[in-house]
This record gives sequence, C-alpha cells and structure tokens, in this order.
Amino acid sequence: MDKIVTKKNRNDNTIILLRYSKGERNFRKQNFAGINLSGVSLTDIDLSETNLSCANLEGCDLRRANLSKSCLKGANLKGCNLSGAILNQADFSYANLNHVNLTKARCKKTNFYRSHISSANLQNSYFSEANLVATSLNKSDLSYGNFQKANLNHGFLTGSNLTRTNFQEANLTNACLIRAIIDKTLFQGAEYNLQTLFDYHFLPEKHGMSEGGYISVAEIVNSLNYLSKTGSHYLGKSIIVKYLEKSRPHCEWIKRFEITNKGLIHYQGALTEIISDFELKWYQEWVKNYIQNCSIMVKGFIDLLEQDQIFLQQDKIVSPQYINYNLEQKIS
Repeated sequence: MDKIVTKKNRNDNTIILLRYSKGERNFRKQNFAGINLSGVSLTDIDLSETNLSCANLEGCDLRRANLSKSCLKGANLKGCNLSGAILNQADFSYANLNHVNLTKARCKKTNFYRSHISSANLQNSYFSEANLVATSLNKSDLSYGNFQKANLNHGFLTGSNLTRTNFQEANLTNACLIRAIIDKTLFQGAEYNLQTLFDYHFLPEKHGMSEGGYISVAEIVNSLNYLSKTGSHYLGKSIIVKYLEKSRPHCEWIKRFEITNKGLIHYQGALTEIISDFELKWYQEWVKNYIQNCSIMVKGFIDLLEQDQIFLQQDKIVSPQYINYNLEQKIS
C-alpha cells in the first residue's frame, strides 16, 4: 500500500530541502515521522536524535550523515548510501535497508531488530554491540567489519561474505550461516548453540567458539537486583519493594525469590542452577510487569535501563521492543 502523503509531509520535505540548499546542515531533534525524502541528496546532514519513524528515504544519499540516537523504526532506506554515516544507538527496528551502502558506517549499540539488510555493502563497518536479533543479512558483504559483542540471535547470514569479519564474543545462537564465505573470520568467544546452522565442514570449536544458550539462577538474581537498584534510584526503596511484589507472577518457582525490605533479591536454592525455558518465561513476565509499573511513575523508565543487564536470552529472546509493545498496549 502506498504511503499517504499529507500536507505536513510535503511542508517538512520542502522546508528541509530549502534550508539544506542554503547551506544548513543541523536538523537535530526534529519530528519528521513519515516524511518522504526519497531520492534526494543530504550528505553531511545532522539528523541526530530525530524522529524519522516510517519515513521514506529510499535511494537517499546520506553519506557521512549523523543519525545517532534517531528513531527510524519501520523506515524505508532501500538503496540508501550511508557510507561513513554515524548511526550509533539509533533505532532501525523493522526497517528496510536492503541494498544499502554502509561501508565504514558507525553502528555501535544500534538497534536493527527484525530489520532487512540483505544484498547490502557493510565493508569495514563498525557494528560492535549492535542488536541484530532476527535481522536478515543474507547475501551481504560484511568483510573487514567489526561485529564484536553484537547480538545476532536468530540472525540470517546465508551466502554473506564474512572475510576477516570480527565476531569475537558475538551472540550467534540460532543464527544461519549456511553458504557464508568464512575466510580468516574471527569467532573467538562467540556463542553458538545446536540451532546455529553452519556448513557441514565448519567446526565452531576449532574457531574458538563456545556453546551457549544457558542461563543460571545467579544471572536472574543479578538482573533482578539491577532492576531494583535502578528503580530505587528514581522511586525509592519502599515503592520498589511494593512494585517487585506486585509484579511477581503467581508461580511456585518465583516464590523462591525473597525480596527484603531494602529491595534486595535472594534465591532460596543454589545459584548455579540452570533455569528451564518454562522458568525463563516466568522471569520475563516478572520483568515486563515490573517495567510497566515503574513506567507509570517514571516516563521512559525502560530507556533508563541497560539492555544487556535484563534482556537475557535462551532460544527465545526477551526484547525491549516486546516490552515496549506491551507497555503501549496497556497505556492505550
């Protein structure tokens, strides 16, 4: 379905192009959601912290553009030239980035959750700690790129060029690397599991990879205490103790977690226990309920949290997008 172009879209488009033609490059912290800028040249533009969700930027020349911390959720960037662009901590979830040029782009901690980056050029790009969960990178050139500590859980790398790509300490659980070109690729410390698909001759252990996908009770306790500490900073210990109890699902396993009057969480059992998928879902439910309760008092509470501290993985993920969606549903 074609996007409906409103009067506001046309006005924003005209204003940007006019100001840009006069030499202006600073368009930070603007709301350009749904704007149509397809095919235009906006090299060196600063669109950091700008709302470009659902924008049509197909075929744009955005070389060296600054899009750090911007929202491009659901945007169309098919065929864009983003060579040398700064995209750190931006949100490209559900976006179309097929056939883009991302050579030498900076994408540290950038969110590409369920985006499409197939048949793209990512040579010499920097994707350290990026969220590439369930992202399609099929037939893309990732050669000489840095994906250290990136999360590629359920990612698709079929037929991609991984020559000298750095995947050290990356999460490759449930990922597909069939027919990928692996030549001097760095995998030391990267995680895989039985669901990770390699070509038959590839031996992950010989590349320094480790089999992962297991979560211990100790990790759950650490995550819950992190949530409690962060919440206490903004709401106080007494309120957080109340919210932790209120958010707790009715489950026998969850009852084994004791909450003190100071907001500390202890476990009545061995911290080395490995939790099951069933127990992980109860933990996820507890976290979701807790964040929703805190968000009523502190707007944007989820943005104050460090993702890696609470969104644990084991086959299925707990994504911030999942919690955000449920939070939006509750508020609406």
